[in-house]
Formats: sequence, structure tokens, C-alpha cells
Amino acid sequence: RQHFHPQITITMGAGKNKNHRKKRISKHVLEAQALKKQTETENELLSAAERKGTADGAPSAVTTNATAEQEAATTEKSVPKSKTRDPEVASSYLSLWNYDRTNNTKTWKFNKNTQSWLLRQMYDFDKVSKATFAILVDYLCQGGDGARSRVEEEAKRRARRYKEWEKKAQQEEEEEKGDIDETEEAKEKTESKDKVIQSAEDVVWKDLDDHDKRKEYKRARKVLDALKASSHTK
Repeated sequence: RQHFHPQITITMGAGKNKNHRKKRISKHVLEAQALKKQTETENELLSAAERKGTADGAPSAVTTNATAEQEAATTEKSVPKSKTRDPEVASSYLSLWNYDRTNNTKTWKFNKNTQSWLLRQMYDFDKVSKATFAILVDYLCQGGDGARSRVEEEAKRRARRYKEWEKKAQQEEEEEKGDIDETEEAKEKTESKDKVIQSAEDVVWKDLDDHDKRKEYKRARKVLDALKASSHTK
């Protein structure tokens, strides 16, 4: 009997512990299931709220962020990377130079890129205004001999081009009035001149109306007169 009772006690104790473990596992599973169900319910409520907001014209935060990123990418692609300088920047550059020269503030700094842009666009009325051009002429007169020489040659070329065009236009007008027949030799000379290889700038100039051609000529003459006057004072 002493050997029999301990065996029963051990078996009963083992069964009790086993049942206790089963109860603990079951409780854990129930809690996990309840938490999962609660999470699913919350997600369904959020989805319903987002659908309602979209229907009312109020996009969700996710949609808004995606749209913002897409718009930013589109804007970045749509803006061309150009080396063209803003005319206002060039105008400010000359204004500061003029102010510094008058007041000796020493705040102006030379910028090669801006100067090059001004030299290329100085006969473009849309990019270089009349007031900016007036300062530019003074600016060029203060330049070195090399820069002055290049500016002078370009002004001469433009002035000569206008005078040749003006002469040709007058001849054509006289021929129309007098009904003069142009000789074959004269026609060949005119055609040969017209067939000379033209630069892109010459093609653009050819499309200008008479008034704009005259305006460019006046600018070229102002440059030439100013350079000539400043050369005597040096």
C-alpha cells in the first residue's frame, strides 16, 4: 500500500497541471482572436470613412501625398533647363554697375556670363529695353580694347546690312514706279547676293518688319557714335 498511494498522487497531480495548462492556452488564443477581430473592425470603419471623404470631394491623406508627388515630378520635367539669363538679372547687373560707378560703393562684381548674354541680346528689343541699352552703351565704352573692337565690328556689320537693304528697297520702289525692266545681268547679280549663305541671325533679321529693322540700325549707330566719342577721351 505504501507504494500504491504515491503513484496515484503523482498521476492526479500530473492531470491537474495538464488541465491548468490547457486553460491558459485557451485564454491566450481567445484574447488574440478578440484583438484580431477588433483590428479588422477598425480597418473597415477607416476604409468606409475614406470612401465617404473621397465621394464628398475630400481625398485621403494617401491620395493627397501621391498626387503631390506626381505634380512635383511633372513640374520638374516641364521646366526646361536653360542657360538663358533672365533679362531682369542683366538689367540689375547694369544698374548696379552704373550706381557703383557714380557712388563708388564697390558693391558691383564683374560677371562674364551676364556680359556675354548682353552682347548677344543687345539688339533684341524684347530682352534689352531702351533704358537698359542706354546703360549698356556706357558700359561697353569702359571696356578693354579687345571687347570694344568686337562690339564695334558687330555694330558696323548691322549698320551696313541695313543700309544695303534700304538701298535695295529704294531701287525696287523706283523700278515699280518707273516700270523699268531689270536687265538679266542685274537680276543675276541680285540673285547671287540673295543666295549667299546666311546665318540664323540674318534669317531672323530678314523677317523683321521695316520699323524693327530701322530700330536695330539706330542702336548700331548709337554704339558706333559712343565708341568713337569715348576713344577721343581716353
